[in-house]
Amino acid sequence: MDNFNKQIYEAGINDGRAEGKAESIKNLMSTLNVSIDQAMDILKTPPEEHQYFKDLLANEQ
Repeated sequence: MDNFNKQIYEAGINDGRAEGKAESIKNLMSTLNVSIDQAMDILKTPPEEHQYFKDLLANEQ
């Protein structure tokens, strides 16, 4: 796999992981009736990623 294709592949993997984590955050919020911050704490999301997921989920609505 050449470098360009590897970068595209890795970007796709990272996007998929972010989407999966966002879905987990939404599920925890719904099932446990917790805030987005509490859901991210439960998932041990690094603090520097909190705003990213808040923005991502806000754009879905």
